[in-house]
Amino acid sequence: MRRGLRQLRWLAVTMAVLGACGGGAGDGAAARQTPGVAGDTITVGAIVPLSDAVAVIGAPMAAGMQVYFDALNARGGIAGRYKLKLLTEDQTYANPSTSAQKYQKIKDQVALFGTVVGTDHINTLLPLLAEDSVMVMPATFDSEWVREPMLFPWLAPYQIWAMNGVSYFLEAGGRAGKNICAMTLATGYGDAGLEGVTFAAEKMGFTVAATARFKQDDQDFVAPITQLRNARCDAVVLASLPAVTGRILGAAAQAGFAPQWIALSPGWHATMVASPLREYLVKNFWVVFDAPAWGDTTVEGMAEMESAVARFRPDQKPDIYFSTGYAMALGVEALLSRAVEMGDLSRAGILRASETLGVVSYAGLAGAYRYGPAADREPPRTTNIFRVDPDAPVGLRALRSGYGTAAAQEYEFKSRR
Repeated sequence: MRRGLRQLRWLAVTMAVLGACGGGAGDGAAARQTPGVAGDTITVGAIVPLSDAVAVIGAPMAAGMQVYFDALNARGGIAGRYKLKLLTEDQTYANPSTSAQKYQKIKDQVALFGTVVGTDHINTLLPLLAEDSVMVMPATFDSEWVREPMLFPWLAPYQIWAMNGVSYFLEAGGRAGKNICAMTLATGYGDAGLEGVTFAAEKMGFTVAATARFKQDDQDFVAPITQLRNARCDAVVLASLPAVTGRILGAAAQAGFAPQWIALSPGWHATMVASPLREYLVKNFWVVFDAPAWGDTTVEGMAEMESAVARFRPDQKPDIYFSTGYAMALGVEALLSRAVEMGDLSRAGILRASETLGVVSYAGLAGAYRYGPAADREPPRTTNIFRVDPDAPVGLRALRSGYGTAAAQEYEFKSRR
């Protein structure tokens, strides 16, 4: 039965490809046969947390993508022909199976997924994407995504962020010989951050003094903080989420433990600067991320984003997750524009478009990413380092931009296959 269904899907895709190639991307028959394409509208899916604790990431991310689509549609849409529609579904971050459920619900209504949040959620979806030939732009940055054909990754991977953050502390910060530790979620996201620290240790010749793992719903952090303090950690790479970060830092401050925290950006939220941890954060907390500071209008894409926000969402406050969604939508436009240029908006056509896209600059909102066949992709290898500044938009000010290390250049992106 399953084999028969796969054959039917293959036949449908083949017919769509033939129709699109024979009559052009806008041909009525081709549009009817191509999932997510109806007349002059292309529907893009999004599966993000909208109602749990991680909604502080998912909701603004979806809003950023919508604003980009609104601005693009006002300019005439993809290639001046197709308007983009965003179809958003809610996931539960702690339960990756919810993304599989929502994927099954809307997969036949979308041309591709412009975002799915969560490393474990992407891992759950990968077999389905391969079976259905659906591309996803992941809002998660594991190095394994670089070589996954059905993913359209962007940004430097978490591993690169972690190793560049550690290198900046030890080398640029003049703190060679200090103890490096890690504290990471017990998830695929946390594994990726820890892998970056471990790789940096191997290449830079230091030993990771201590590693603490935790779960998203943990409430008591006395034990892991005590472990890190007893290991005399001078710096701790943190792979966390905003709600958990506050509990971790609260326990650390109460224990008098004040290392240099080097946090991957999903652990940050601007509201933290208004908390009782404000001064602790200013003194002890960095955030690493492959994106510019909000408001840096020397970046082409930032000026365009602020203009779009003023027109389509004037009440939007500075938010790194909003700008993340906006930047992702830019990638979606680049991919679909290439598919239209090639005359094929079928699932197979979108995949081929990703393999011939070349370099996407993301207008400076993310590092330039070189696309091609999955085996040839080359993500950025530099990172921006931010310090906490309560007077800056999103509470962060650039400490160092475009920082890279030899370890990041040597890291190989491998396929799991």
